[in-house]
Amino acid sequence: MSENQWENIYQKIAEKYADKTKTWKNGLHWANTNGYSPKSMKKLLGCYAVDYSTWFHFLPQIIKEENKMVYFLIDKSSDWYCGEEFWIFESYVSELVKALDLLNHTAFLDNGWLDYYVVSKKYQWIIGFNHHDIVSCIGEGLNLDCFKNQ
Repeated sequence: MSENQWENIYQKIAEKYADKTKTWKNGLHWANTNGYSPKSMKKLLGCYAVDYSTWFHFLPQIIKEENKMVYFLIDKSSDWYCGEEFWIFESYVSELVKALDLLNHTAFLDNGWLDYYVVSKKYQWIIGFNHHDIVSCIGEGLNLDCFKNQ
C-alpha cells in the first residue's frame, strides 16, 4: 500500500472513533483514555482492567473472524502537541498475537509500553489498549466473554 492509502485508513478510523469535541487536536491519541466520539460511545461494549503482558492472547476469542485481517495501530506520539504519529499495520489475528508477545518482551522495541488499537478492516469495531492497562471495546461483533469471566 502507498503512504496515501495508509493515511486514508487512519483518517477513516479517526473520523469514526476519535472524539473531536473536547480539544482541537483530540484524535485517536486520547480516545482510549478520555473517550471515543460521542456517536461511537453509544456502542461502547465495556472497559476492562487487564494484564498488559497477556491480555492479547484472548484476541482470537474476542475477534470472531480470526481468519480475517485487522488493522493494528501503534501510537508512537511522544508529545501530542506535535501531532499524532501512528504506525499502521495489517495482520491476521493469530500473527498479531505473536507480534504483541514479541513487542511486550522487548518493551515495544525499547520504545516503552505504547498505547495501541486493533480495528476491524470494515471499521465495525475498535479495541483500544492504553498505558493504564485498560482495554476498551466499541462496536459490533466482538465476543467479550473472556473479560466477563475474570
